Amino acid sequence: MEIELKYRTDSETAEKIFSELGAASTDDIRIIPMEARYLDTKDGDLRERHITYRLRKEGGVTVLTVKYGKGSDKARGGLHRREEINIPVPDDFAEKPGIDVLEDTPIYKELDKAVGGQYSDELGIMLPLKPLIPVIEMRFVRKETEVCLNEEGTGRAVLSYDEGVIIAGNKKSPFSELEIELSEGNEDDLIGFGAKLSEKYGLQEGNKSKFARGLKLLEE
Repeated sequence: MEIELKYRTDSETAEKIFSELGAASTDDIRIIPMEARYLDTKDGDLRERHITYRLRKEGGVTVLTVKYGKGSDKARGGLHRREEINIPVPDDFAEKPGIDVLEDTPIYKELDKAVGGQYSDELGIMLPLKPLIPVIEMRFVRKETEVCLNEEGTGRAVLSYDEGVIIAGNKKSPFSELEIELSEGNEDDLIGFGAKLSEKYGLQEGNKSKFARGLKLLEE
């Protein structure tokens, strides 16, 4: 499960946070250019099932991510929880994206229902597969490092700052976002760490994911 805090902030504040936490960081700071495409059927069958299907180029690697469950719909205090599956895929996978690579995952049956390809007793035929098409795109640069969440060093998280643009149809919207994703330890450590940062730097809770903001932009 993915458990993370999201905050809306600007590059100047993010720089101050990274500078302060640099001494406590357990990892080098990484700068990663990213390009993401969120796909769905033209009828929005995945969204109806609270499934997010994303292809993201992270540096030189393409990763398929599927998130599911209603966690992001119920985010409070910037805290997001969702089941998540990540699978590295070849670069040419984007030319004909599908669900076969997810056959051994818990979400496959639900994906199969969404994109079709099942036998219809009513019609007496196999329904055709519904193609997955790009709905929203994002281009951004991520700055990230690993941080300790407590003095004991038993809790750790990935601290990242994303700055870029969301593209939905012919509309564009800039964004900047700070994320703290739990990698080791418990949720209370994450929340406590985030509360201290939020109070010190005046961070705004980010209760909407980038994808949710993209959908809103698409509907405007």
